[in-house]
Amino acid sequence: MDKILRNIIASNTIAKGDSVIIGFSGGPDSLTLLYALNSMKSAYSLSLYAVHVNHRIRPGDCEAEAKHAKDICDKLRVPFELRVYDCRAIALRERISEEEAGRHVRYESFAEAAKAVEAGGVDRDRIKIAVAQNADDQVETVLFHILRGTTVHGLAGIAKVRLDEHGYKVVRPLLATPRSDIEEYISEKALEPNIDESNEKPIYSRNKIRLELIPDLEKKFNPSLRKSIIRLSETAACDDDYMMQAAEDAFARVKVNTAIADDVCEGKGRTCNDNEHELEADDKCEVHYRIGPLIGMHAAVKRRVAAIILEENDIHPTYDLVNAIVSIVESDSPSASCSLPGGVIAERRYGELVLTDRQPQADVKALTKGKDVPIPTPFILSAEEYRKKVSNVKREDIGQEAVIPMRFASFDLDKLAESRGVIIDEPCDGMELLSKLSIRLRTRRPADYISVGKGNKKLQDFLVDEKVPKSARDTVDFIACGDEILWILPRDDFKSERYRMRGKYSQKYQIDDNSKRVLFLELF
Repeated sequence: MDKILRNIIASNTIAKGDSVIIGFSGGPDSLTLLYALNSMKSAYSLSLYAVHVNHRIRPGDCEAEAKHAKDICDKLRVPFELRVYDCRAIALRERISEEEAGRHVRYESFAEAAKAVEAGGVDRDRIKIAVAQNADDQVETVLFHILRGTTVHGLAGIAKVRLDEHGYKVVRPLLATPRSDIEEYISEKALEPNIDESNEKPIYSRNKIRLELIPDLEKKFNPSLRKSIIRLSETAACDDDYMMQAAEDAFARVKVNTAIADDVCEGKGRTCNDNEHELEADDKCEVHYRIGPLIGMHAAVKRRVAAIILEENDIHPTYDLVNAIVSIVESDSPSASCSLPGGVIAERRYGELVLTDRQPQADVKALTKGKDVPIPTPFILSAEEYRKKVSNVKREDIGQEAVIPMRFASFDLDKLAESRGVIIDEPCDGMELLSKLSIRLRTRRPADYISVGKGNKKLQDFLVDEKVPKSARDTVDFIACGDEILWILPRDDFKSERYRMRGKYSQKYQIDDNSKRVLFLELF
């Protein structure tokens, strides 16, 4: 039995009688997976299905790769399904990266294939979606997480088994198999995989890690680097699983159960979990957690419970935010508090931790055309793309049909990321970018300020100078990173006509001749 088959069997991801949907690009990894599973088909009574997704990113090449993938499946008599998406158009429409759009349509395609198999009478538990990440992919992922800052969960890297959002099992039978073994298998079997030449160019962070960083570390520090990192990820995954179980048990003692139905809060633009909520006259939504069970817990469990609390409230649990929640729990003050992204306030009320949503949802929905999101997903543009886009926007604004002018703001992404101590790699998912930079659309807080000239100006002073009525100041919307305002959105009661039309922008991250990447936000 060859090494590939031994690794697949040892992974315990494929069982006898399974129906396996294979994500089949036709590349070396998925080709190896397809051939290996096909060789096991009789002995394991497997039913195989191949799904190939044409992203239309590389016209001509993508169509040739799809045809080659189909020819391979026809030869093996494996049912083949081709799905075609215009990922560039999807990325523009959804305002996400092309890579994120591609990942989304791939897994949606796999899930649709799984649904069809289930509709044919196969038990859901016997359906597996198999994708072909290998051990080298795991190494690159762990290193990528380390470089941008991670927790033990990030050190675990890619999960061998997970559930997708539809409840189907996604498995990675080759996750313990090094790329060298895959290349050897391809050579021995005289297989002809599709080759994406962009993978061999150091143009993305992951490519640079694979092509430059890992070889350099192996040469200068540790020839067995890959094995060392794989062991680290396996140990971290085991520890992480145990700690998460402990954290979930602790969280069950912390959460305050209630019989209030979700739709009570949804009627006010909220989607709530099973915790206690109090809807008040000023349209606030409160979530309560008991502090008592957390006192005396080990810090590792306490931090994970804090992360679960943040995630339950749709807040990405960064290192600083987790620390902020733990600090409130451990504070001697019975009224300790902090501001969280999205206009949420976390405060201690004696024996409880209370998260209060103070964001006026009606205003947010009006600005985002009814979408229940904090702000639109941003564009990440090159300086050249930005200048072209701004030129087009200006022409649209003065056109006869431009009844409502486009409102947009642009910032030097690298300056902004550096100021926040955040590494922004390409490609970067739009929503992940917002989370990393803690960018939110919200109303004012006491410490808010905006950069003007060579200094800063308090939001309160700006509102006074613009003669905004005191009664209306809490309804002024702006986009901010923490307490730093990036863009005060335009509104009719500003004194300045320019601010009424365009709003006020931070001058700290202005685009200049040295700018390389631009964060572009627009509202209509």
